[in-house]
Amino acid sequence: MKIRKVKSKILYRGRAVQLTLDSYRTKDGRSFRRETIRHPASVVIVPVLPGGRVLLIRQFRHALGRYIYEIPAGTSEPGEPLAACAKRELAEETGFRAARWRRLCEFHPAPGISTERMVLYRAAGLTPLAKKAAMDQDEYIIPKPVSAKTAVAMVRKNRIVDAKSIIGILFGLGRIRW
Repeated sequence: MKIRKVKSKILYRGRAVQLTLDSYRTKDGRSFRRETIRHPASVVIVPVLPGGRVLLIRQFRHALGRYIYEIPAGTSEPGEPLAACAKRELAEETGFRAARWRRLCEFHPAPGISTERMVLYRAAGLTPLAKKAAMDQDEYIIPKPVSAKTAVAMVRKNRIVDAKSIIGILFGLGRIRW
């Protein structure tokens, strides 16, 4: 069935997102409306340390009202290539840079409500920066290196709860292949 958007109204415009009310019509004349969060592309990074370890971060997430374990990630700036965004976010959130980068996949974390597209990278050959890059003003992050086995166990035990980190850990550490 062919569905086309006939109208879009901006309800809210923020720093990183827009909320729109979109009206659609089907070929047979039915219509419906949906709210959509318009979000720029984002990156997700699986930072692999020597000895089979992965560098997690413990970050305060205001929407949840608590700290959670994650892998580094961030939103691209206007016109910023995603590979450059990944390098910037790794530096800002962990204080490391990587010698080797591999783009693994892309996915949409919430396609029912958001346009956001995330690109997953694996970063290896990590070395600490002489001076850690500045974090965003609202970021409260603590880097935490763990073994790959521990990271997977944290997913299984529901200690890692966000989708991007679950996908990144399981796919980025080779627990899932396609």
